[in-house]
Amino acid sequence: MIRSKKHHHIKFLMNVHSKLPFPLKQANTLKFELDQSSNAFSGNYNDIYFQPGIGLEEKKHVFLQGNDLPNNWRNKDNFTIAETGFGTGLNFLNTLKLWDETATKEQHLHYISCELHPFNIEQLKTALSQFPQLSQQSTLLINNYPLNLLYGFHRLHFKAQNTTLTLIIGDATLGLRQLNASIDAWYLDGFAPSKNPDLWNESIFKAIAHLSHQGTTIATYTVARKIRDGLEAVGFTIKKVKGFGQKREMLTATMTEEHKSLEKQPWAQTFKAKKAKTYTIIGAGIAGLTLAQKLCKAGKQVTLIDRQKQPCLEASGNPQAMVMPSFTLNDSVEARFYLSSFLYAIKHYSPEFYHAVGVYELAFNENLELWQDKLLNNFDLPKNIVQKYQQGLLYPSSGWLDTQGHAKSVFDQLHQNPNFTYIQAEINALVHQNGLWQLKQDNSVVRTTDCLVLSNGIGLKKLLPNYQLPITPKHGQISYFASNGVARCIADCQHIQLFKGYITPKWHGEQTMGATFDHIKEDDWFKPPQTNANHWQRNTELWNDTPFEKKLSHISSHKSRAGIRVTTPDHLPICGAVINQTQFKEDYHDIKHGKTWKNYPLPKPKPNLYLFTGLGSRGFTSAPLLAEFLCNQIVGTPQVLNHELQKSINPNRFLFKTLKKL
Repeated sequence: MIRSKKHHHIKFLMNVHSKLPFPLKQANTLKFELDQSSNAFSGNYNDIYFQPGIGLEEKKHVFLQGNDLPNNWRNKDNFTIAETGFGTGLNFLNTLKLWDETATKEQHLHYISCELHPFNIEQLKTALSQFPQLSQQSTLLINNYPLNLLYGFHRLHFKAQNTTLTLIIGDATLGLRQLNASIDAWYLDGFAPSKNPDLWNESIFKAIAHLSHQGTTIATYTVARKIRDGLEAVGFTIKKVKGFGQKREMLTATMTEEHKSLEKQPWAQTFKAKKAKTYTIIGAGIAGLTLAQKLCKAGKQVTLIDRQKQPCLEASGNPQAMVMPSFTLNDSVEARFYLSSFLYAIKHYSPEFYHAVGVYELAFNENLELWQDKLLNNFDLPKNIVQKYQQGLLYPSSGWLDTQGHAKSVFDQLHQNPNFTYIQAEINALVHQNGLWQLKQDNSVVRTTDCLVLSNGIGLKKLLPNYQLPITPKHGQISYFASNGVARCIADCQHIQLFKGYITPKWHGEQTMGATFDHIKEDDWFKPPQTNANHWQRNTELWNDTPFEKKLSHISSHKSRAGIRVTTPDHLPICGAVINQTQFKEDYHDIKHGKTWKNYPLPKPKPNLYLFTGLGSRGFTSAPLLAEFLCNQIVGTPQVLNHELQKSINPNRFLFKTLKKL
């Protein structure tokens, strides 16, 4: 069910003091051309991307051999490379080819790269056409390359190669400060310090050191004094080695020190599961199902438990789920999160089940027209995300998901994995004993596990009765009507119609209308949802005072469906590790006095316990990105979200804000 947007149009003020790391707009793409010798040339930096005729071999020598690859990644389950300038992607393609030739199928490569002035897709095709020996890898990159070059983190999956590319579009120093990862090897690429002095600075060296560990290696073509001194100052031992071609020398370095958190208030940390071999998820809605999918792909032994016989039969059981971004007029964390979620989701879902029919948000009054005009004027958003359309806005790449088709497909794939188990049970008690979580139903142990994720909606309140978390359930109901006769005037709608409610296009002879979003008394929180007799009236009233009102008055509903969504006060999900709240209150008791200069300790996590809830009415939009994020956290691989977005969904954010206000 989709939450009514009845009240969101009153948010008119711009937050000009936003602390968000990246501007909400498209990046300034490269001033790119091929010079007279067909060399890729940047007008931004007045320099070529690689040496004429030897660029490919030079990059192999400097970055692959300079970091002792492939020897450096042998016998490592996960290996992470970070790069300071993506450019044409040539380093990535070289690395991908070498990975294909030398890595085992159990290994996973994480490649992270920053780019302030990205190539657009046509420029990328032109630049890479010069390297037929990398045509296979180039095709993979081009087919997965972001169509929307918005500032921020973009994650691309190359499944057959067991490779993940995180492309950070924006300033490299800023991007690396927002990154949560442990880097094994660095490619310090980018234009020379004389051409691009903003890249080679003390701040970026500190960020590089913070993301490194003992044994992390660096390779770069430049041996400038500024670079040598900068790396030595942050803990690297440097070495000049033979360069390539006419360049006599290049630089390699190895980290010899360990680095601690740079944050003075590290209240929103992520925690890797320790010594975990078994992973169990309670709750098989879209959140739990997607997390199981991610953990299985990471090679983990996963058990999914739900009281239903198969996934997505309760709150995630509506047959059609809308997938779209959600904007506010201020540059808010909420808008950023749901835009990132949307862009990730439409790549995650198979075209077999995701129908990108577009969402048409109608403006039937002056306030809505004003809100929509301000949205288009305030932000430089790509037209394939949102554009002016007739009497409202069109979100062209938005649409709806066949939830049951998708769930069955994923469930069938999981059953083919020998490391996956599904158990139908209703867990009503947890016990942590001897380093294991015992999951009980009526005093009988159903499962023991090393790592536990609670993704069972409001039900986690029963399992963690002493854990303070301001989540509340909301009752929602959808209605169905047949797409024939009088209804044809609505059935012929090409797009999802969105106002205070929504109406889907015709599918299997019927359409869906929704959705109510009602308060539930606390005494009824854990009771099954009940369909109300007036469901049709309630849903049609959302279209009062519009041209749809008269049309709907001649139609009747033939069935309905109810479900319960879990919401949070800030309309953002909850995803992350459970901490010891008593200890946290003691450690942060004086944060209310504004002691920003004081170094506070890390929160103390509960042993291998995580939450995944509060997705509200946008679960099918946010679940794929959240599942990727939580899987990254549990397994200890580079995070898909920047640090500010991580903080916005951290379970500990409510307690931290409460302590600051005391």
